[in-house]
Amino acid sequence: PQAAGMAFVSYPMGINSTELVTRLRQEKGVLVIAGDCFGMDGHLRFGIGGEREVLIEGLGRVGELLQEL
Repeated sequence: PQAAGMAFVSYPMGINSTELVTRLRQEKGVLVIAGDCFGMDGHLRFGIGGEREVLIEGLGRVGELLQEL
C-alpha cells in the first residue's frame, strides 16, 4: 500500500514496552514498535495497513504472550 494506518494500544502490565516487544519478536515472531520510543511506555504501536489475515495472526500471537505473562 502507499499508506497505512497505525494504532497505539495500551496494555495493563508492569513490563516496559521495549522489553515486551523484544519478547514478542524473539518468542512469537511478531514485530511491533515499543511505545516508549514515542514517550508512551505501556503502549504498543501496531501497523494496520497490511493484509487482514497477517494482522489477525499477529494479534493472536501478541495475545498469547500477554496471557503467558
